[in-house]
Amino acid sequence: WPYRYDPARSYAENRILASICLANERIHEASMRNRHQRGMGTTIVAFHLNGAKAYVAHVGDSRCYRIRNGAIAPLTRDHSLLEDWKDARPDLTEQEIRDFPHKNVITRALGMRETVDIELSCVKVEDGDRFVLCSDGLSGMLTDAEIHDIVSAQDDPEVAVAELIDRSNEAGGDDNVTAMIIECRLG
Repeated sequence: WPYRYDPARSYAENRILASICLANERIHEASMRNRHQRGMGTTIVAFHLNGAKAYVAHVGDSRCYRIRNGAIAPLTRDHSLLEDWKDARPDLTEQEIRDFPHKNVITRALGMRETVDIELSCVKVEDGDRFVLCSDGLSGMLTDAEIHDIVSAQDDPEVAVAELIDRSNEAGGDDNVTAMIIECRLG
């Protein structure tokens, strides 16, 4: 086991945390070895299905959404200056949020330091749940409602992913777009 095993956590939780720590270590080491790569980093969202439970881990502003019974719910919260500002000022208007000049500044990323602070949650999975994992190139261009509508309109997850990427590029696509859909069938 490459990192301290936490007996208070399940094997699945330890596994996902160790995987992300290892990725962070490798990115950080590569960054330190090559001066042209100094400061490189990335965000991550990871999903581990374990029976009727899913573990969702993330660092940065890559997101996970759950679509269930016609509704979309974000399961992650961006590690960003904007989210910190919203926490500090809960009375912000939508206009103030849109006009915030540092909305794309993240406060956590893989590879920036020797260690990384990972957010991990466990959610109950129901038959038919769909989980959308995506980079900010998607969530920054489409609203949660648009993501929901596109995913819900398609039976085939691959077709839905292609449409999400196309729509995000059509909306301005000023960043790389990565997305996947996990459809859960229990039983």
